[in-house]
Amino acid sequence: MKQNCFHSYVFTYSNTKGKFTSVVVDPSNLSDGLHYFEVYGVDCKAPWRGPLFRIPITITKPKAVTNQPPQISFSKMLFQPGHIERRYIEVPHGASWAEVTMKTSGFDTARRFYVDAVQLCPLRRPLKWETSVNFPSPAAKSFAFRVVSGQTLELVISQFWSSGMGSHETASVDFEVVFHGIKVNQEEVILDGSDAPVRIDAETLVVSEELAPVAILNKIRVPYRPIDSKIIALSTDRDKLPSGKQILALTLTYNIKLEDGAQIKPHIPLLNDRIYDTKFESQFYMISDSNKRVYSSGDVYPSSSNLPKGEYILQLYLRHDNVQILEKMRHLVLFIERNLEEKDVIRLSFFSQPDGPLMGNGSFKSLSLVPGIKEGIYLGPPPKEKLPKNSPQGSVLLGAISYGKLSFAGQGENKNPEKHPASYHISYIVPPNKIDEDKGKGSSLSSKKNVSERLKEEVRDAKLKVLASLKQETDEERLEWKELSALLKLEYPKYTPLLAMILEGLVSRSNVIDKIHHDEEVVGAANEVINSIDREELAKFFALKNDPEDEEAENIRKKMELTRDQLADALYQKGLALAEIESLKDEDKSPTLAATKGTKEDIENKKSTDGRSQGDLFEENFKELKKWVNVKSSKYGILLVTRERRSQRLGTALKVLCDIIQDDAEAAKKKFYELKLSLLDEIGWTHLAAYERQWMHVRFPPSLPLF
Repeated sequence: MKQNCFHSYVFTYSNTKGKFTSVVVDPSNLSDGLHYFEVYGVDCKAPWRGPLFRIPITITKPKAVTNQPPQISFSKMLFQPGHIERRYIEVPHGASWAEVTMKTSGFDTARRFYVDAVQLCPLRRPLKWETSVNFPSPAAKSFAFRVVSGQTLELVISQFWSSGMGSHETASVDFEVVFHGIKVNQEEVILDGSDAPVRIDAETLVVSEELAPVAILNKIRVPYRPIDSKIIALSTDRDKLPSGKQILALTLTYNIKLEDGAQIKPHIPLLNDRIYDTKFESQFYMISDSNKRVYSSGDVYPSSSNLPKGEYILQLYLRHDNVQILEKMRHLVLFIERNLEEKDVIRLSFFSQPDGPLMGNGSFKSLSLVPGIKEGIYLGPPPKEKLPKNSPQGSVLLGAISYGKLSFAGQGENKNPEKHPASYHISYIVPPNKIDEDKGKGSSLSSKKNVSERLKEEVRDAKLKVLASLKQETDEERLEWKELSALLKLEYPKYTPLLAMILEGLVSRSNVIDKIHHDEEVVGAANEVINSIDREELAKFFALKNDPEDEEAENIRKKMELTRDQLADALYQKGLALAEIESLKDEDKSPTLAATKGTKEDIENKKSTDGRSQGDLFEENFKELKKWVNVKSSKYGILLVTRERRSQRLGTALKVLCDIIQDDAEAAKKKFYELKLSLLDEIGWTHLAAYERQWMHVRFPPSLPLF
């Protein structure tokens, strides 16, 4: 590193009353590099006392790039362990990225170098790029990074302090920097959701470049509104300003549902990436599931986190001393950003004419840009059929766009604009969904019915909606629900959706006093659902393959699948109710026996009113359920666990339950782990039961942590 030191003296006379004479430093005759000098203030009457003050001045003079094509080389730089070389370059006007080739020679052991590039840009954060390069032997490596034209670039090359310590050889490095650039009229491209393309004007000011644009959309931001907001006054002892103002806290709650596991990141445009220039004291967020288990938390700089499929709660915490400002934030919009799967990534097309996306011709691939001549291209919107399935209106698809090619990059890297150093942001606003054609076709099918039939169906569906809206929290509400359900059963005795709704209402009832009577009601309701379904016709339908392009057959398939699910749910709830009835009767008969410890002789002796034992009814019901669904799935697996437990196959029951817990993609259910604990206790594995009970505090914490 070259340093020049210059000393300039300023003499202060008594008649100047302490005012200093201006000193102008002219660096025009300095060589490129880093220079340092000091301005000394000396008492002219006593110069032997030395400087009274010192003014340090540092001058960085970059090296201008005058070659065509614009490139600059630094040859024969010698490195020992810990040695650092700094070079300053004036980035040519119009350059947007630099390609660097680093050649090493003269050493016999592996060497490791750090390369760092920094540019100070006005009114923005420094543009910084760094990498670590390993050379097992003398070789050449290339890499690229982004630059800002017209600004000084500091390039630092250093050899790692422990690299090459066992060798006395000095490493020689040749460094070549070539500047490239394509200037566009808009760096951030926004597609507004219409069918119109966006025109992009591109030109090069540095050297001839190949214009080969690439654009992808690989992320989605879905907007959410808070479902709850709460403003509270914080502690008077701690959270109070010196002026006496009390600090208030606003907690916003958002519900987030993921259809599939994904990597997500919260994004709040109003607040993120701002610390010292924001009016809020702090901002924190926390993502948890229904079990109050925290999956992620963060602050002003949100981070990505991997979440499995399921429903989550995001709480946003803001603090301020003005309640009116917090009131304005009660309906703050928050975006959840998630990465799209590789199969859902959208590659956008470019065209040479504005009607290209509509006409389907005029596709643009590449051309050679000549300095000073602009070329116009058109970026088409993504096809509507390629939009992700979970992209509601108002969502924003995000991605990257690049315009040039790297000279050393492979074919795959040139197809990914995010790997290009001079890539820009691109976004697409998801428009309103198109009118569902299936609804129109469904209405045309229903139009074949006469007015009287359609009116009856509308009235029936309206009555079912009223029944579904009734609550059963108090005795009066349960009585109203029971009377209405009985009335509807008399009116529509064989209508399966109604019977399935009644069964669901019975199962969801809480605070049941007489459990045996309640379970018998569930069994009766389940039998009504089962008897209302023609199982033979249902089995014949699923034995045949249907044409997916046949609309009428597709509608019938959806209806049959719904009927099958209702049948399976009825069989499942009936099996659970039968097992619970048997367990409760065992407890009444012998309190010392557990629910699942009855012997086979006890089961055979318990006869039902129709002459069959409860065990026979349970087994018949289980075999029927097994015909229609996978009984090992998380939805129906508990019945299989109950069956194995009734048969005293506790190890098999525990294995099935563990498989259900492990394979369940959603948040763990507490009832599964409680059942696991009871099985461990029944087997006698007290050490495992104690271990699992300790983990219950972690899996299901009693409350969320404080912010």
